[in-house]
Formats: sequence, C-alpha cells, structure tokens
Amino acid sequence: MLITYRRTGGIFVLLTFAAVAFAATVLTVVVAATVLIVALGTAAAVLLARAVLPASWRHRTIPPPTPWPDDTIEAKVVPTVPPTKRDRLRMDSDKG
Repeated sequence: MLITYRRTGGIFVLLTFAAVAFAATVLTVVVAATVLIVALGTAAAVLLARAVLPASWRHRTIPPPTPWPDDTIEAKVVPTVPPTKRDRLRMDSDKG
C-alpha cells in the first residue's frame, strides 16, 4: 500500500486564516464599542432627563377620592329569602 502526502495551502492559507481572524476580532471590537457608546448615551440622556424634569412628573400622586355629598345614605342589609325557605334549599336543586 502506497501512502502519499500532498502538502496543500502553505503560507497563503495561513495568511488568509490570520486575515479572517483579524477581521473577526476588529468587527467584534467595533460592535462592542458601538453597544457601549449607545448604552452610555442612553444612560446620559436618562440622567439628564431626571435632572431637568420636575420630580412631580416622575412621581405622580394619586388624587384623593372625592368625598360624598353632605347627605349620608343609611341602609340595612335585608335578606331577600326568608330564613325558613333558605334552610330548605338544597345544593342539587336548580332553584338557587
């Protein structure tokens, strides 16, 4: 059995791989820097808005409930079914 070895690529493949790795690294750094700049800009805008806007806009108070008119309604709860009939209703009945 004859085993042959053929060398492929060489220095050109190595340089291409290095260029691709370098491009990926540069792209990663650029994306990370962009995300960082956007995050810092957003944080600065939020802090500026908090400093400029009045606190009442951020912490709205709930208005107190409107009081009833001067007339007071007095009521007493009255059952609609007399106690004797209420005792006779069963759970499996369709009357109640």
